[in-house]
Amino acid sequence: MKRFLLILSIPFTFFLTLAILTVSANSDANQLKDSVLRFHIVANSNSKTDQQNKLAVRDGIANLCSALFENSTSKAASIEIAEQNKEQIVAQAKEILHQNNCDFDVNVQIRKRFFPTKSYNGVNFPAGVYDTLDVTIGEAKGENFWCVMFPSICLSASTKIQNQHKMSEVLDKSTLNLVTSDSAEVKLKFKLLELFEGVKKYFGTAEN
Repeated sequence: MKRFLLILSIPFTFFLTLAILTVSANSDANQLKDSVLRFHIVANSNSKTDQQNKLAVRDGIANLCSALFENSTSKAASIEIAEQNKEQIVAQAKEILHQNNCDFDVNVQIRKRFFPTKSYNGVNFPAGVYDTLDVTIGEAKGENFWCVMFPSICLSASTKIQNQHKMSEVLDKSTLNLVTSDSAEVKLKFKLLELFEGVKKYFGTAEN
């Protein structure tokens, strides 16, 4: 009987450990989602010209929002600033396109969007639904680009160390470790979050 209970306890302990890690990872992921504003931009098409225009618009909007958010201390404040300056953001994008002999429409909105696991210059982001400054150019049938608008780690001049420092200003120690560490435990947490978010998306509880 003791041997049977010992054998039975092994899978129980294993799954209990996974459950605890999932709860911990989900708590950190939620704190991350509450603290960052993602940036997502989709090109008109995958033609070389449209992709180059996408990157030019990306840089223009990133620089503009970096200035707009200069005194912002939270995601909520940044979203409010973005909403108040949406017309300016659109105008900036259209001006850049105009300079490149392009007259596509530009749509800018703040929306919730599902992202798979991604890394950006020293910071790792688990899969999940994030508040996003979403920009589409023209027919929006091309490849996309994403980064993080708040805190501003979207600028081309940003370094890994600078990005991690900016994230440390809005995240607690546990969540910061989740997005900057490459430890085996963190990698396992990311896999568990992928599975958890995949199940939510499959059953329609995660927004696209």
